[in-house]
Amino acid sequence: MKKIEIIILSAILILAFAVRLYKIDRPIADWHSWRQADTAAVARNFIKEGFNPLIPKYDDKSSQANGLDNPQRYRFVEFPIYNSLIAAVWSVTGIDSISARLVTVFITLGSTFFLYFLVRFLSNWQTAALSAFFFATIPYNVFYSSTVLPGPFMVFSLLGLYFSFAKWMKIDRWEWGIVSILFANLAILSWPIAIFFLLPILYLAFNKYGLTFYQKPNLWIFAVLSLAPFIAWRIWMTQFPEGIPNWRFLINEGDIRFKGAFFRWIIVERLGKLILTVGGFSLFILGILKKPEHKEKLFYYVWLASSALYFTVFASGNVRHDYYQVPFIPIAAIFMAIGTKTLLALPSKYFNQYIGPAVALSLVASMFAFGFFEVRGFYWINKPQIIEAGKAADRILPKDATIIAPYSGDAAFLYQTNRHGYPIVDRPLEIFVDQGTKFLISIDVNDPGIQNLARHCKLIEISGQYVLLEMYRECIGK
Repeated sequence: MKKIEIIILSAILILAFAVRLYKIDRPIADWHSWRQADTAAVARNFIKEGFNPLIPKYDDKSSQANGLDNPQRYRFVEFPIYNSLIAAVWSVTGIDSISARLVTVFITLGSTFFLYFLVRFLSNWQTAALSAFFFATIPYNVFYSSTVLPGPFMVFSLLGLYFSFAKWMKIDRWEWGIVSILFANLAILSWPIAIFFLLPILYLAFNKYGLTFYQKPNLWIFAVLSLAPFIAWRIWMTQFPEGIPNWRFLINEGDIRFKGAFFRWIIVERLGKLILTVGGFSLFILGILKKPEHKEKLFYYVWLASSALYFTVFASGNVRHDYYQVPFIPIAAIFMAIGTKTLLALPSKYFNQYIGPAVALSLVASMFAFGFFEVRGFYWINKPQIIEAGKAADRILPKDATIIAPYSGDAAFLYQTNRHGYPIVDRPLEIFVDQGTKFLISIDVNDPGIQNLARHCKLIEISGQYVLLEMYRECIGK
């Protein structure tokens, strides 16, 4: 590795860390707070109730996830590897949002490192440096790699898988095979959509062995050991149906797949506006048009096809949730790097030698400017009342109290109270009281129903931002 490479990669990693410190102290009440709060709650309960990754629990006891009551608060989605990392850090630092977000930040630094060496191995160090730079600085990725979500960890694991598997196919030593199996398990268990992104692995195997790749015992061992833990986890999950959220609506809700709205949302709103913006999307398209070079061959295109397949299968999920596009960022960064290099090396016979660099610089600058404009609101805490109300509930209520903290089903408010309970009123208040949940906190202080409860039930604390009260059967409905 050349000295210039070390300097450039170090500079990119320092820059990647620095930009992610922007509002790193924001509470878990920003964009997609519902998913972040659920993820953080699992880690927090590992600290409060004991570490048991086979039975992860969050704070929500409601039936909103799948229509089933969940009194034990089971949370069976991805295997809680990422949550466990946060819990491990919290066991040292104490429970706070900054250290949780920094876990994701450092994971992303690892992703940047892996992306650099993967592209360097398949292409060249210049393309690798540009790819790492774009991955580190795309505003959309800067935000999501400082959230409390498992997606960035899956990306880290996938990049580790691609790099170790590519080395395995070249060197043919089992050490790299073992590392590949480890990363494959981390990726699939941390977010099962990683299965879609195994197509590049098949391509690398095909590129080495040809049509007989399926006859190789080492590849069968890799496949079995990579998928077996995930299959075991899915079988284990079936014992806790109340803890498995409904996910089928993520496939094709509203029959949106291949409709005009689908292409508009994915291509125009997400890729062309939010994630890459016009500038980055132009570089991305130019990179796709560039003829492959070096050892990369069709690897990047197969990787891109994996993203397209994932977008297609989880059509409504990708339309509904913008964080679902996080796995697309590495391959987008690579094609943007290729597109940028193309503009920087336009043949002087046909182009003015200053045009290419000027256009490239303009496109990159516009991507940063427009990209930050699109995501700046993601950092905002739109309802700061939930923070103050949560602190009040945590200060006043018994530690073992369950609480109703209605916030349209978003558990971010409930998370702030540091209590278990309900982020939605999914049953009559009388039933809540009968089941032992008698405390309610609301930020809708002017709501007639809340005001009526405050008049007739036991008012614990009230301010201009929240109402905290204790309910009894006799005071409900008066």
